Amino acid sequence: MKKLISTLLFLFVVALLNLSAQTDVYPPTLMEPANEAADQMPDVILDWAAVGGSGGTVMYELQVDVTDAFTNPFAPEPTEFSGFQMTDLLFGQTYYWRVRAWEGTDVSDWSEVWSFTTFSVLENNKPSNGNADNDPNVELKVKNAVSGNFISGILKYEFEADTSMNFDSDVKFHGMSDTNFLSSRYLLFGEEYYWHARVFHATDTCPWSESWTFSIVAAPELDEPGDGDTDLGLATTLEWDEIEGVVDFQVQIAEDDQFTDPYGAIVEEGFEYMTDGFMTFDTEYFWRVRARHANDISDWSEVFSFTTIAAPILDSPENGELDVQVNPLLEWEEITGVDFYQVEYNNTDNFDDPCCHETVEGTDNSFQVVFLLDYETTFYWRARSIKGIDTTAWSEVWSFTTRAEDFGIEEAFDGNSINIYPNPSSGKLHIDIDGEENTEITIRVMDMIGQVQLEDKAVFSSGNSSRIFDLSNLANGMYIVNLTKGDQSYSHKITLYK
Repeated sequence: MKKLISTLLFLFVVALLNLSAQTDVYPPTLMEPANEAADQMPDVILDWAAVGGSGGTVMYELQVDVTDAFTNPFAPEPTEFSGFQMTDLLFGQTYYWRVRAWEGTDVSDWSEVWSFTTFSVLENNKPSNGNADNDPNVELKVKNAVSGNFISGILKYEFEADTSMNFDSDVKFHGMSDTNFLSSRYLLFGEEYYWHARVFHATDTCPWSESWTFSIVAAPELDEPGDGDTDLGLATTLEWDEIEGVVDFQVQIAEDDQFTDPYGAIVEEGFEYMTDGFMTFDTEYFWRVRARHANDISDWSEVFSFTTIAAPILDSPENGELDVQVNPLLEWEEITGVDFYQVEYNNTDNFDDPCCHETVEGTDNSFQVVFLLDYETTFYWRARSIKGIDTTAWSEVWSFTTRAEDFGIEEAFDGNSINIYPNPSSGKLHIDIDGEENTEITIRVMDMIGQVQLEDKAVFSSGNSSRIFDLSNLANGMYIVNLTKGDQSYSHKITLYK
């Protein structure tokens, strides 16, 4: 019996000794990056699960090496955090890592060994492989992630573009950027380029990315006016497609497609040029454009032609229109870049001795007939334009017939119901209308050659309604005040004296 008790006591002591010899700290469990993860960044964060202790501070020891034997490991200072961010790891390298923990004198075993591999090369983004007609300052861009991992832990991106696939020519573009894109500069027109990119940090540079190709636009592409367009004004805007990364554009305009004696211009801003001051009416012109920058001049664009207008194109009243009001507005299509228009109208189609010959400023493509025409009478009219000593032909002759004297007359436009005062006016003009219903009236104040100096719309209420208009910005002189409602019209002469 004593022998049995002694044996049990011995086993109990041995168990206590074994228990006291065991550590309370367990090996950490590795978490990220996943075992054998690829395309990691040079500043990858190594993360593991925290382990529990007996109440003291648990510390962790990390080892990272290029072999799983850890013969020459990178071992940072022990840390109490359950993670560590690496720096400047080699590109395209496989690394092995493990962690152990301790608390006081209790030290765990090493964790299992995991591995990961850093990314090797960048992925090109744009211009896409084989892309054509790029600007001389085309943006080179690589993807900002590899296999879904955003690129980090680098110092710079490095870009090259060259006409040589070996990237060894005298015209090679080379640049660095803090971002994953960079605009090139002054690439040669019409040339095919190869491009690639890479990144680097303090201890390593990754291999160049795949070489892609792109080409630079050879010449500008013309837009407006379209090739063969006709009836253009003397101030015509020539437009071409945008090309960025150039210093200026050279424009040539000539009367023959060989450009033997061209008019030339330089455009430093924008992608258009206004032809004003040198063209003549009814003439065919040819034009072309080329681009320039510090390193190169593009080819000339294709040649477009256009023809300037030979005579104005009438607009309204329409040819043969009936029931036209007796002080009509004669309108024609605008011609840009002219000094004046001349307008003739008569009750016969013989313009050898017209009753009315008027001159209109080139900025106005209409003439307001000031004095009332005869009722129920057919009138003929035409127009032409003038630039310096150059004059277009007369337009077609159009006709219109004025309305009958009692056509559409309403009480609202009976002269007895309209009062315009004071006359003379010192700058303020009052218009009173006594009508039976609300009426929208167009008010025009015209000089004695029919040019509209003020135009407005106003609603006059039923009964006696008044409106005041400011003429203080007009020059002293005589004016016609014209009130129009549909086909009804009333005119009154005033004097402005301030």
